[in-house]
Amino acid sequence: MMIISEESKEKGRRVREVLSDSASPRSASNSAGFDLVPELENYALGINFGEIWSRGQLDIKTRCAVTIGMLTALGVEPQIKSYVGYSLNAGWSAEEVAEMFVQSISYLGLPRALNGLRCASEVFAERRLADKKG
Repeated sequence: MMIISEESKEKGRRVREVLSDSASPRSASNSAGFDLVPELENYALGINFGEIWSRGQLDIKTRCAVTIGMLTALGVEPQIKSYVGYSLNAGWSAEEVAEMFVQSISYLGLPRALNGLRCASEVFAERRLADKKG
């Protein structure tokens, strides 16, 4: 088992609070995995969010956009939905988030972009954003 420092976990909690209004790394897309392997929750909190997401070279808002691009490339729709919400929380508008998927068309193809846009539209609907101009 990997030992994660309390300092790393605290940095991760601060990042998570920006992304999701919660210090927990849990989301709809990862809770089942954390339930099966509880140590992964500390890893996600301390390493992923505490040590990687809190690095100063990119701000959290930019990291959200980069992550949406990578998740779209992978086609992992539950995580795309989570990060669309995080992107809105980090300060991207719904229109800007939609444009991230448009940007992916030339590099990933129309099907991946449309799948991402469908995920985004579901999040926008949940948040009662009438259209992508949010």
